[in-house]
Amino acid sequence: MKRVAVLILCLVAYSVAGVLELSPADKKFLQLFHSYVELSVGGVSSVTDYKTKSTTNYYHDLERDEMVYDEDLYYDIYSYEGFGPLFESKVGFSVVRKVVFFLNFGCFWSAGEYRYKISSRDKEEFSEDDARLRPFWGIGVKWYPGISEQNPFNGIFIGTNLKGVFLSGNQKVWEKYGMYYWDSETILELEIGKLWKVSERYFLGFSIKVAGGFAGGTDPVDEFRVDAHREQNDDDITLNSKHIGAAVTFVRK
Repeated sequence: MKRVAVLILCLVAYSVAGVLELSPADKKFLQLFHSYVELSVGGVSSVTDYKTKSTTNYYHDLERDEMVYDEDLYYDIYSYEGFGPLFESKVGFSVVRKVVFFLNFGCFWSAGEYRYKISSRDKEEFSEDDARLRPFWGIGVKWYPGISEQNPFNGIFIGTNLKGVFLSGNQKVWEKYGMYYWDSETILELEIGKLWKVSERYFLGFSIKVAGGFAGGTDPVDEFRVDAHREQNDDDITLNSKHIGAAVTFVRK
């Protein structure tokens, strides 16, 4: 009985293999696609400026106990300048080794001075020196214009990707000063670089990255605010941060 069962399984496997056997045209089509893996190690410099515009432009001056009109009135001001290491990986596939579609994930650190002001009219400012982790993930596309050694653009690449960055470490500090922002931002990054061939499928080079970060205003959670009744444009989405970095890049494609 066992021999009969094994024989049946063998016949089924042979039949399935015959059905799944690819035609020459299918094999040629699949040869257009190749796996792609990239690892990068480097550093990134960041400048950040979060603030939300007042909707009424009136500020309560406590010293004079009166409402003051200010056309450029902002609340919950947070700024940062600093630098930190960057680690990033990309996994995807390439089409004819020229166009790459990928998922990317990694992290960078922001080490520097963080400054806070409750209002643009306040004289008092708080500051802290800290290093904060910034995990991220995203999707992107990369283009290699030249893939032959005779091409003058061989090894050069241009890419762009969209990242979601988690602003871990900020919430407790913002709550400490009576501010509460979204805990993430969206970064649009442009990248350019150059690779040199190490072996048939392995390459080593460098990349330069320039990015801008976008996030909404304060989270409408009143218990974290010094003044829960101030009128703010909480849905204001602007270019909040700018990043520039460089990395050593290792690629298998």
